[in-house]
Amino acid sequence: MKKLVVAVVMTAMIVVAGCRVGAPGGPSGTPNPPFQGELPQDVYKYTGETGVYGGTMVIALPDDLKTFNIIRGSDTATADVLWFNVFRCPVDYRNGGNPPDYDAGLCTKWEESPDATVWTLHLRRGVRWSDGEPFDADDVVFTYNVILDKNVDTAARDIFIEGKDENGDFIYPELKKLDDHTVRFTLHRPNGSFLDAIYNLWLIPQHIWEQPWRTGHFADTMTLADDPSTIVGLGPFRVKEYVSGQRVVLERNPYFWKVDNLGQRLPYLDRLVYVIAKDFNTVQSKFQAGEIDVMPRVRPQDYALVKRMESPDVTIADIGISYDTNWLAFNQNTGADPRSHKPFVERWKQRLFRDVKFRQAVSYAINREALANTVFSARAVPIYSFVSPGDKLWFSDDVMKYPHDPARSRQLLAEIGLKDINGDGFLEDAEGHTIELSVVTNASNSQRVETAAFCARSMQEVGIKASAVPIAMGVMVDKMQSTFDFDAMVLGWQINPPPGPPNTKNIILSSGLQHVCFPSQEHPSTEWEARADKLMQQAETAPQQAERYRAFAEVQRIWSEYLAEINLVSPLEAVAHKNKFGNLHPVALPPRATWNCEEIYLKK
Repeated sequence: MKKLVVAVVMTAMIVVAGCRVGAPGGPSGTPNPPFQGELPQDVYKYTGETGVYGGTMVIALPDDLKTFNIIRGSDTATADVLWFNVFRCPVDYRNGGNPPDYDAGLCTKWEESPDATVWTLHLRRGVRWSDGEPFDADDVVFTYNVILDKNVDTAARDIFIEGKDENGDFIYPELKKLDDHTVRFTLHRPNGSFLDAIYNLWLIPQHIWEQPWRTGHFADTMTLADDPSTIVGLGPFRVKEYVSGQRVVLERNPYFWKVDNLGQRLPYLDRLVYVIAKDFNTVQSKFQAGEIDVMPRVRPQDYALVKRMESPDVTIADIGISYDTNWLAFNQNTGADPRSHKPFVERWKQRLFRDVKFRQAVSYAINREALANTVFSARAVPIYSFVSPGDKLWFSDDVMKYPHDPARSRQLLAEIGLKDINGDGFLEDAEGHTIELSVVTNASNSQRVETAAFCARSMQEVGIKASAVPIAMGVMVDKMQSTFDFDAMVLGWQINPPPGPPNTKNIILSSGLQHVCFPSQEHPSTEWEARADKLMQQAETAPQQAERYRAFAEVQRIWSEYLAEINLVSPLEAVAHKNKFGNLHPVALPPRATWNCEEIYLKK
């Protein structure tokens, strides 16, 4: 026990010392920890603004991570810490580019066949994992095989679906190793957007995780309780320390494969420290006290207060409408618990939730403008489908809209046979069931809790006896992806780069793990889901971009009419940060402030 206490104290001293580097004295000029090993033969050369070594950036994290397993992780906190920072895909995407676009990343180049069915990736020679072991084509093939394994629960698999064969089985691109530094994807149909799929292939090391995967224990790997040194990636940082509910410390990956135009290895910063603080008052006081450098997402309800902190030393960057969406979804799952054989949803509720008129009635009952003006402090815009108007490229306004209309809502409810039989103010069905339901949401997000309560009150006003039930985020994920024991759910999607069809397939496809109303269907349960599935494939494979736009716009129209999710609002985005950092350029796409984390430096 004494040794444990000493270790914790020493780690705390490291963190404080790292933070002190950012004091007025400026950066040290010396990388600490130092770099190791030789540069790759095919080193990546960064040609932007040159920085200096040293220092720590401290970032607010509003929730705890759920896992270090990048393949299985589906929560925002896990993505914000691990994506870009610790793990990388074969290609990079520069969120803050003008315009945002793909970057070679771990490849020296990629090649696309004229018919867009063959994609060849040429990997950089001499790249090493953060533990010093060589990276090569075997790691790419291994990662892809793990993703395609049906025994591994990952939303990434949905993104690679090309369609189904004559037996109804899913079709995926074939990946072949040509040599140690070349891999080739062969597709069954043209896909000019296939890089979007490749950008969901977060690489993991074969030399560490092959044995657990082959023995069926991959779900038990990269847990929060594991030794941080086993969390090995290709990003500019590696996990140094994790303290549940307090912090995640990332330190420089000493083997990172990029250099600047002076030949200096990246990253410039020694550490990134994520301070887990669920309470805004805590975040605010730490930001004002200089204990936090970046608030990567200023909540709408906090914006006015945070804006008053702006000064020559602090920037509050307004970056427009978020790509993210908030939604309410009803459980339409027709399955049953394999152990108890009881249906996931009571049969009378199932009939109700699967009736499009019921879902449309609820949508008309919700005053989105009032939700935006109250819960979101007038820093949100109403939405009616799954693409935010912040996405200037893919957003379609040609969708079915639901202006607040309680009378129309009551009419639709009456049309499906719901009446207040006993005069208690709440509706009953023909069998006498009171229309009573619960709306679950994650308790750690006060804005979600208020949104769920707002939706419950809206339903009560038209005769639906609804209540909001906040629960732990981990339980929410289980309900959404495995136990399916809920009536309705309020959550939101963080749309990750690049925006567009591939990164929404896991949500839209009826087979998708995050098709919340009824996930992982073997066959579409409705005609409209089948149409949406087909259009999603067209949105990827159509030879002309205009055809892809039209197909994706039609999916948005179907989604708004049949309401797999009742989309509510997209917030206005803002990032607060100290001005002591160079190359810090916040953007609307996640992770907003740290998309180029290896290039950020502490100014002299």
